[in-house]
Amino acid sequence: MRILGIDTSTKYAGVAVIEDGTLLAQSTMQFMASHSEKLLPEIAHILEIMKIPLETIDYYAITVGPGSFTGLRVGISTVKGLAFVTGKNVVPVSSLKVIARGFPYVDFPICPVMDARKKEVYSAIFKWQNQKLVRVKKDTVLSIDMLTEWIEDKTVFAGDGAILYKDKLIEKLGDKAVFAEPIYSIPSPEIVAIIGEEKVREGAFISAKQLQPLYLRKSEAEIKFG
Repeated sequence: MRILGIDTSTKYAGVAVIEDGTLLAQSTMQFMASHSEKLLPEIAHILEIMKIPLETIDYYAITVGPGSFTGLRVGISTVKGLAFVTGKNVVPVSSLKVIARGFPYVDFPICPVMDARKKEVYSAIFKWQNQKLVRVKKDTVLSIDMLTEWIEDKTVFAGDGAILYKDKLIEKLGDKAVFAEPIYSIPSPEIVAIIGEEKVREGAFISAKQLQPLYLRKSEAEIKFG
């Protein structure tokens, strides 16, 4: 089974291809230009250099949020286009779960934190149980003060929001807050594909028509224009 994993939920964009759990190719980019100018060419580049015909991709896995409104729209519209052309199904993946999955089998709860602006963050809590990553708190938008009320035990924090609010988290939580290196705060497209493969085996895939972003709150334009 070949899965193309894509993440555009942050200022980075990533593309990866796995086959039966084995990584074939991966690319993660940071750029000032919009994802729309780079994403499709990068997908085409990876498939070309690895000699992977597009029609051999069995499923597309994509982070649907939370995250950058513009990035999510670009990623989802790109995957919808590819899926419609090839007639393949897609797998929606939480960007917060992707970050949490980057810490395999740690003993502490894992709290991915993404900057949502307006002094708020997107966050959730996960924990490893019996070699499976289990969700403890659902994906939510909230203030840092509200987030700290979730924390009862020593917890691993990761994500651009954890970096941005590190001092505040330390002030509120002291040594309960454990921080990952910044490199682990970037959602991995390989992990997007791995989660996608797991969900496919569970039958949790959808058609391109059903694919929708998970914004958690309204965009500035929606607020402004009602």
